Amino acid sequence: MKWLAALLIVPVAAFIASCGLFHKTSAPPAGIGQEALDGKFAFIVSNVDTSHTFGNTAAQGVYVIVSMAVRNVGTETQSFDTAAQKLKDSTGRKYLASFVDPSPLGDGNNINPGLQVSVKAVFDVPPDTRPTQIVLHDSASSHGVPVNLTPSPPGG
Repeated sequence: MKWLAALLIVPVAAFIASCGLFHKTSAPPAGIGQEALDGKFAFIVSNVDTSHTFGNTAAQGVYVIVSMAVRNVGTETQSFDTAAQKLKDSTGRKYLASFVDPSPLGDGNNINPGLQVSVKAVFDVPPDTRPTQIVLHDSASSHGVPVNLTPSPPGG
């Protein structure tokens, strides 16, 4: 009898596992204009642009300028860490932000709870770089949240 029960349980367990009931799926990354959360910050990327200069500063390559809103959704003041923001390109290379504008944001880049600031994260990259994603972090030690910088394919 135990042998018969084992014969029935194994196929049923295999079927349930193949249905995806035990597989963790994650939501696709946010895109431009969509909110993305990491830790105590909510980010909304509004625009991506390139330029050979930013203000009075010339790029070594070209600047990729990511405009975004950063809102503190926590209950305490949180510092926005420029160096924690990472840009990815179509080849998988990663770049750290060179600076953020306005810089500094005020009191040591601190954002009070419930407040939102508009910033531009500026990345100095080689001229042929095609940025595909930015990974935004509430701190250097957070997991980060990816935001796609290229349009999604139709139907996807």
